[in-house]
This record gives sequence, C-alpha cells and structure tokens, in this order.
Amino acid sequence: MKWDVEFFHDRRRELARYEVEAVTPAEATRLARALLVAAHPAGKPRRLTLFDRAQQIGGLHADGWGLHRVVNR
Repeated sequence: MKWDVEFFHDRRRELARYEVEAVTPAEATRLARALLVAAHPAGKPRRLTLFDRAQQIGGLHADGWGLHRVVNR
C-alpha cells in the first residue's frame, strides 16, 4: 500500500510530507521518520529534560517534529 505521511514542526511552522510504501500505518510512519531524519538532521546531541521526554511520549520528538497525519492512497 502507498501512504502519505506528514510531520509538523511546531516551532518552525513547517510541514514535511513523504510518500512511502508499507503494509501497515505503523511501518509507514517508521519509514517516513527515517526519511525525515535524513532530510532534516538533528543538531548537536543534548541531554533530554523531563519535559522533552514527556513530549516524546505524547508523540512530539525532541527534534521538534511530530506526526501530523497518515493517509492511505
């Protein structure tokens, strides 16, 4: 199946969209996140604060990108 996966960066107000082929939405999200990390590499590594870790649990990663939408094409 083909999936459109979108990520949104809240601070930059930027949307990144990727088209991937995967069997499940979870696999599509994983593949698209790998493409996102390749296109937008993170800066210098830093120690995550408790607030940063809580955001990751809620779906927003420390790099600022959060999953916005996964759509089956």
